[in-house]
Amino acid sequence: MMRIETDQTDDQLTLRVAGRLCGSCVEALEECWKTACLRYPAVKQSVDLSDVTSIDRTGWCLLRRMHHDGVEISGEGLAAQTIFDELTDKDLAVGKHDR
Repeated sequence: MMRIETDQTDDQLTLRVAGRLCGSCVEALEECWKTACLRYPAVKQSVDLSDVTSIDRTGWCLLRRMHHDGVEISGEGLAAQTIFDELTDKDLAVGKHDR
């Protein structure tokens, strides 16, 4: 089970994710993200993963795409830092192979 809350200011839209980012929940987050892109194309987007308890392979793929497309990934605690480190390490590895 997963919960997604949105928080919008004038120049920022944050999707706060809680629970397991697995299975059909990944599709729900992707749909929220795509809808936000269409509704608010000029607004900076971020995803807060402070309350995520687990992520499956499909969830990781979505987070990488979001990060690659400029969505800021944030969160608090060791788990969130590990997620961010994993995303940036993968981006660095991809960049090395592209050169």
